[in-house]
Amino acid sequence: RVDALGINCGMGPEQMMPILDEILQYASVPVIVKPNAGLPKQKDGEVYYDVEPEEFGRFMAEILKRGASLIGGCCGTTPAHIRAMVEATKDQRDITDRPGKEFKNRTIVSSYGRAVELGGKPMIIGERINPTGKKLFKEALLRGDMDYILNQALEQIGAGADILDVNVGLPGIDEKEMMISAVKSIQAIVDVPLQVDSTIPEVLDAALRVYNGKPIVNSVNGEEKSLKAVLPLVKKYGAAVVGLTMDKSGIPQTAQARFDMAEKIMQEAMKHGIPKEDVLIDCLTLTISA
Repeated sequence: RVDALGINCGMGPEQMMPILDEILQYASVPVIVKPNAGLPKQKDGEVYYDVEPEEFGRFMAEILKRGASLIGGCCGTTPAHIRAMVEATKDQRDITDRPGKEFKNRTIVSSYGRAVELGGKPMIIGERINPTGKKLFKEALLRGDMDYILNQALEQIGAGADILDVNVGLPGIDEKEMMISAVKSIQAIVDVPLQVDSTIPEVLDAALRVYNGKPIVNSVNGEEKSLKAVLPLVKKYGAAVVGLTMDKSGIPQTAQARFDMAEKIMQEAMKHGIPKEDVLIDCLTLTISA
């Protein structure tokens, strides 16, 4: 996780304000804003920027008032622009209680181009990219048939999936290489976030390394071996993780025992620096007949 999040260059301070407002809805870290001195223009063959120092200072005072924690100037700004900014913001120097630093408590996963917020309404995770109980899928994996996997991805999105689970674990194949190929290929044609699914830490590591965005790791359980193997990877790559309320003894039979298991997973995750909003607990509810 980053210590601060910023916008710089590309546009002037006025154009950055709506972007700042949107970032502040989600950021739980200080926000940096370093605009250009307006937009570049050309006159008599020379490039200049259209925001003068005093106007720049006024804009930056408003940006600080809206919630930015750190401000500065990028292209086109001069010592005069910075002096004007300093003068205009001299009464707003206390950054101990800036709006951008408040904790937002949102669970969000993303692909390279789409973010999905969990909570508030049900989200559908498509789990057909998984060989368990699927003869045709197993055959496709053995053949290295990536087109079959990609069709499964597209069909699930067409049916309304918000996130896709990717599991290619099958005896007789190189699961690590197949997972890398699957993740790269799937994210090249769809923009929904992925849930990386494997019981092998090396496979998870390889998949997370090539993933563009913030995925879900499926999964970790209450067993010490699982916690020690999976949680460091989740922290390293900034992922979310599914916590299963079970350990080497199986699934607890009472609600309290499952709650205790969930609490253990949560506490261990937080010890690793994983925020609690990135831990998704699966209570493994069974059918009445089971």
